[in-house]
Amino acid sequence: MNAEPPRNSPIAERQPRDKKRLLFLVTEFYYFRSHKMAVADTAARAGFDVIVAARPDSTAPTPKNFELKELNWRRSGSLLGAAFQFLPELLRVRRLLRDVRPDVLHNIALKPAIIGSLAAIGRDVKVVNSINGFGFVFHDQSILAKIAQTICGMILRLSVCANDARIVLQNKDDEVFVRSKLKLSERHVRLIAGSGVDTAEFSPQLEPTDGPFKFLILARLLYIKGIQIAVAAHSILRTKGLSSELVVCGGHDIGNPSSIPADMIAQWAQIPGVTFTGQLSDVRPLIAQSHAVLHPALGGEGLPKALLEAAASGRVMVASDVRGNREVVIPSETGLRVPPGSPEALAEAMEWIMSHPDERIQWGKAARAKVVREFALAIILEQHSALYRELGAANF
Repeated sequence: MNAEPPRNSPIAERQPRDKKRLLFLVTEFYYFRSHKMAVADTAARAGFDVIVAARPDSTAPTPKNFELKELNWRRSGSLLGAAFQFLPELLRVRRLLRDVRPDVLHNIALKPAIIGSLAAIGRDVKVVNSINGFGFVFHDQSILAKIAQTICGMILRLSVCANDARIVLQNKDDEVFVRSKLKLSERHVRLIAGSGVDTAEFSPQLEPTDGPFKFLILARLLYIKGIQIAVAAHSILRTKGLSSELVVCGGHDIGNPSSIPADMIAQWAQIPGVTFTGQLSDVRPLIAQSHAVLHPALGGEGLPKALLEAAASGRVMVASDVRGNREVVIPSETGLRVPPGSPEALAEAMEWIMSHPDERIQWGKAARAKVVREFALAIILEQHSALYRELGAANF
């Protein structure tokens, strides 16, 4: 009787497989479910054996068409703490690759891209590094952050040399930045504009006709998202006697260096007209109840899904003039852009939006048309499929 060789033996390494394996490496499954689940579903339908390695989410149903491997990433509130955790996490991912033996490793976000790229060196695996914005690491200007930025750039370039990696970016500014800094060819840098949005699920919504004027923010409770700027701008409007409300929908991101303490959120929630809803699984009712959507981020954005969902719903937007936001918010066409970090400029733009209903409606319609034309989910899925075909994936 012929016994099947152990999975990790040299004999098993040479066994032919009917399906190619695609491993997604991501920190949090809740993020994957929100931003990349449709990509995984498309890959599974195309014939990939899909595995997702992430910190599990107890609120999410068990996936039916792919395997979920638990990978408990450790969170640190500082860059120094993250540096001490780096080697243990690298070893865990090395063991994961040894066990799974993927044909394609798709790293989602900067941290998995850095650790996954190093772990893949020496293995016969194609690598895709999706950088969904450069986040706090590249926004911070401390000496330690600049060292981390240099190291990250070196590792991404090494991944291209060692595993023929593709670096996927979400906005044109990041694409120019990476190509100029890392001196990479067009072949290795790809622009895929965000996670896409289902334009049937997020359909045009009429403005509410009763109640006060409502501004909505859809974002994690991080300082880098500019929540504090929006609260200050709202207070300026209230001081001027304008009746408006600010609704913030998003959860805490404990362990993120930019996380806003819970007691500060509680203090802001006492300000008249300010409401924090917490994390919600379905934001469409909130969008329908709002007049405009804000995204006052200070930097580090890829292409905010919040703006895509707002635009698909026909909502006018006010956003800071930073990378990522510029892809969706076109001044005097789909919304207004303001300097990052300025409550006064944000309050002025909010007041203008409140007093110009005709422009709100017109720009909301233009925002919807732009999403359908450029950022619809079907377009993003085809771009991922083309990338996998380029890497030699069958059935795409």
